[in-house]
Amino acid sequence: MRKRLFLASLLVLAGCHTQPSKTAPSQLILWAWERPEDLRFAGTTEIALQTGFIELTGDTLKARGRYFPLKSNQAPATIVVHVQIDHAKPLRWSPQLRAQLAAAVLHYATLTKAPRVQLDFEVRKSEREILLDALTDLRRGLPNNTRLSMTALASWCMFDNWIEQAPVDEIVPMLFRMKRDGPAIEKSLADGGDFRNPRCRDALAISSDSLIARGPPGRRVYLFNPRSWTPEAFNQAQRAAEAWR
Repeated sequence: MRKRLFLASLLVLAGCHTQPSKTAPSQLILWAWERPEDLRFAGTTEIALQTGFIELTGDTLKARGRYFPLKSNQAPATIVVHVQIDHAKPLRWSPQLRAQLAAAVLHYATLTKAPRVQLDFEVRKSEREILLDALTDLRRGLPNNTRLSMTALASWCMFDNWIEQAPVDEIVPMLFRMKRDGPAIEKSLADGGDFRNPRCRDALAISSDSLIARGPPGRRVYLFNPRSWTPEAFNQAQRAAEAWR
């Protein structure tokens, strides 16, 4: 059964090929997640800073700001708020909890002024409406000139169309920790393919500890590192992204 599903995935991906650009360079963005980060070595590379952590649990939420200061020669261009659901307790989504989440996300999203805000919120299939609600409320609360970004499972961009409803300016498919869909997606991209959903063709994300062989060029590439960034880890990820040209 699993073999048949994998082959079916490859057939879907076969129709997603496009001619890659030979000249357009990728724009790199360093994610500064919840750990001590000294990014002064990165020069003018754009920084996306996580400022808030929110966990939905039962009928309430827990929220806190960033624990560690960022050391950088420039202000972050993207503010990131991370949201997750505690699956140890049944989530009771209600208008009250939705309003609390909207207020918390907007609070951390506007602590530092930046031209772009990004919501990092991975959800199960049954929770997609919660993510769409959160994005709708965030879009409504942000200034009109602030661009809204969201991270996305790569499978959302390759196999599903529900993400079309997301009221965002940028969708960032994450090309790491892809689990069972990973081999099919990586093969499609390695063969010169692209994401089936055109809205997912402006940006992507890769991780320094599981770099893919090839991705579409000319994208905004968010770089993730599971530990604090070092010049060596940054240079390795940078070389990988530049090799796609």
